[in-house]
Amino acid sequence: MTEKRYPMLCLRCGSEMNHHADKVVVSADVGDEAIVDPVLGGIVEEHHACPACGAGASRRAPRR
Repeated sequence: MTEKRYPMLCLRCGSEMNHHADKVVVSADVGDEAIVDPVLGGIVEEHHACPACGAGASRRAPRR
């Protein structure tokens, strides 16, 4: 079964952004403990770039 991904829309121009990379972010916030991936030891963040205007953006990835 393939994972359903939700496209990220560019805040600048509204185009669908391209997913470029995932990065593990180690958080020091106590409130983030519930969303930390225990295997990776941090929060997975997706990085995106807009093919239309060149803007970049990121968001937290859903837990798998």
